[in-house]
Amino acid sequence: MTISLQMELYLSVPLTISLLGLGIYSTTIPKHLRWARLALAGPALVAAWSVAYPPHIPPIMPQPGLYIQVFTMGFLLLTKVVDVCIIGFWDGQDTWPRWQVRREKKGEDHDGTVVEYVKLPMPTTFGRRLAYTVDNLVSPRGESLFKDHSWDWATKTVRDFRPTSLMAYLRSTVWRAVIAFLLYDISELILYEVQWNLQSPNPITSRPIPTQIFYTLTMGIFIFSGMDLPYIFRGLFLSSIFQPSSFPPLFPSNPLHTTSIADFWSMRWHSQFRRTFDRLSLPIMWTVHPYKTHLSPHTVSFIRTLAVFFFSTLYHIGIAYSVPPQSHIHRRILEPAQIRFFLSQPIGLLIERMFVFPITQGLSDRKKVGIRRMYMWVWIIWTGRWFCDGYILLGQFDGRAMGFSPAASVLGWWKSLAVTDVF
Repeated sequence: MTISLQMELYLSVPLTISLLGLGIYSTTIPKHLRWARLALAGPALVAAWSVAYPPHIPPIMPQPGLYIQVFTMGFLLLTKVVDVCIIGFWDGQDTWPRWQVRREKKGEDHDGTVVEYVKLPMPTTFGRRLAYTVDNLVSPRGESLFKDHSWDWATKTVRDFRPTSLMAYLRSTVWRAVIAFLLYDISELILYEVQWNLQSPNPITSRPIPTQIFYTLTMGIFIFSGMDLPYIFRGLFLSSIFQPSSFPPLFPSNPLHTTSIADFWSMRWHSQFRRTFDRLSLPIMWTVHPYKTHLSPHTVSFIRTLAVFFFSTLYHIGIAYSVPPQSHIHRRILEPAQIRFFLSQPIGLLIERMFVFPITQGLSDRKKVGIRRMYMWVWIIWTGRWFCDGYILLGQFDGRAMGFSPAASVLGWWKSLAVTDVF
């Protein structure tokens, strides 16, 4: 990053967090301060916007992925401001986020231990309110910095993450770091060595089908491991200060064990934006509410799914807008391929619910899981090709992100291999 960009972020990030913190803190006060929070929304949104789109961001960066990282940080702050200060304007005291604490008790007839999660009341002292505010700010997935605590929006995998000991957590996390680093390095090496046809709007889907599948899977590994590494390192450095359960893996459930598209998006993929998109979808659901008596629960659920993927699409459009046009001549803000990918996922979920699930319901568990898993992977890979087209056209492979590359060192002959001729 340039010095001017660093200075902008050093000013705008603390300002946004301070304004947002005031908004969150005010939710713990019994007498609602919703008008005060609404007044905070204006300056907080301006500050968060300057994080997502810094005025003096350099037109060309040696690492194109930095544009995405800066924008994602700003996007999380922007949407949190909307959540707390605008959507929260209509929230009541009973709908604000609550801590839930894990408690163990003896089962009936003293048979084993039963785990339950009890919601705590809103904090009433200054210290607890401050702790609530800080924990809310740093816990987008519902994890908590405090022992045996989590937030009531946390997924089951995040909530139930409990390593047996600090050493066990560190051993498994170091192993995950090594695997993720090697996967990232190898997949990056493959993707950067390809001579992509950037004159085509379809650099992936214009290739033969086997090649499309190969590069789609490779890019999936690249994105998966690249997203996981920062969370791994954060857990390694901070787990000894707090507790390991505060730092569950970004992907706590192995995506390879996915049994359906619904399972993939709800349990296997990361939940970084789960709360964000869920809250942003509320105004849409409020418009549907008067008609709920005339709609089936499945229809209401599908409308909410459409809303969530719509906001996911907007997020990725925002990513495209964050990449300066000077950095890549083929950048398009409304990238049709990526829009097609995200808006097609509800269709895949609908087909799965209406046809795949009923057809496989009477089969044995092995056949049922096998067919559903096959459908899921065919759908994700086939539509994932569109996502990859847009990702390449954003210029993400115009430079190397990994300074040290074991794969390039060990496989030095790779550069002499005509990758585009082989595939």
